[in-house]
Amino acid sequence: MQRYEKLVQIAKLIDNPPPKSLPDWELALKVLFYIPPFCIDVIGNIMVILIVILNKRMRTTTNVLIVNLSVADISVAIFCMWIHVGVEFTRDWHFGPFFCRFHLFIKVVAVTSSVLTMTIISVERFMAIVFPLRGKIKIKVAIFAIVVSWLLSVGTASPYLFVMREESLQFKNRRKIECVEKWPEYYNSSCGRVMPHRKLYYTLAVTVMYVVPVIIMAVTYTIIVIKLIFKKVPGGGRNSEAHERRKRKVITMLIAILVSFVICWTPQQYLLLWDAYRSATFDKNMRVIKYVALYLAYSNSAINPIMYAGFNENFRRGFVDVFRCVLWRERNRVHSDMISTAQPNGNRLPTVSTVTGRDSSRRHLAVGKPEANVAATSSNKIM
Repeated sequence: MQRYEKLVQIAKLIDNPPPKSLPDWELALKVLFYIPPFCIDVIGNIMVILIVILNKRMRTTTNVLIVNLSVADISVAIFCMWIHVGVEFTRDWHFGPFFCRFHLFIKVVAVTSSVLTMTIISVERFMAIVFPLRGKIKIKVAIFAIVVSWLLSVGTASPYLFVMREESLQFKNRRKIECVEKWPEYYNSSCGRVMPHRKLYYTLAVTVMYVVPVIIMAVTYTIIVIKLIFKKVPGGGRNSEAHERRKRKVITMLIAILVSFVICWTPQQYLLLWDAYRSATFDKNMRVIKYVALYLAYSNSAINPIMYAGFNENFRRGFVDVFRCVLWRERNRVHSDMISTAQPNGNRLPTVSTVTGRDSSRRHLAVGKPEANVAATSSNKIM
């Protein structure tokens, strides 16, 4: 075994010479590409969470699941995106042995939780639309499903806590530190290195994180679309036209969610299986392909708040009201500062505009106000 490990180290030095530093323009592009999805992910999902927290009428079963999805997607931005950018930028591992073990663990936890939550949302929508009288899922059941999804995510990611290691490679000109996987393996004269545990793990991970969710989402959303297409509204006129518009919107949203999920996640899942079962040496061009695949996968976390909240009228109104509230508070703060500066002793006096600003802020945050809900109630029956 020791002789084999030495041969592996020699082979690495021969087949994988120290990578050349990337051109400045390529580094700049790779960093810039991550700025839009990172900002949309963090800002969009924080807005979704705030809207649900600040408005009691928004605390429905679906919105509780969407909040959990936002928490998972923010975790993807914080624990996944910047690490990927850092490794691409330096081409080395500079985050220490602890984070070498921890970063892939938390990454898989966040990504798996996000995917499983999307699957739970599809089931919840299926039950609410296909079985409207007896299929409504209560918030307590949704919270239980959320807890189970996080526990399953932790279980899926836990092997990374044991197999990730820092590895130091000494080249002629410099020393390179990598964060690599060290799975149990044995050597076979005909097959070379054999890592059955790694193959088994990645097969199960792709099944849990991609295959099963895609099947469930495809089946539930297809049935929902068929149900909506053949559903007829009694009567006619404006009510029928409004129902058709809402129906087209929901169908468009469901198709967009499924298509974006498949487009964003298929390349990464294919690469995981290819990397686990490949027998050929690592191709230089695979670094670019892996970058693009991970970029697409992470971008799905930025697309989610647009898909799930952007298509919902109450969420759109909530986005506008939160921005309006922030601008109103800032305007009144500046106005109050100007008044306090004008006082002889610099003491701030209560003003009518400040009090009015607080009241107005509360009114702005009332996304679920009755007059707004009258127009949105019929839409929510579908959404």
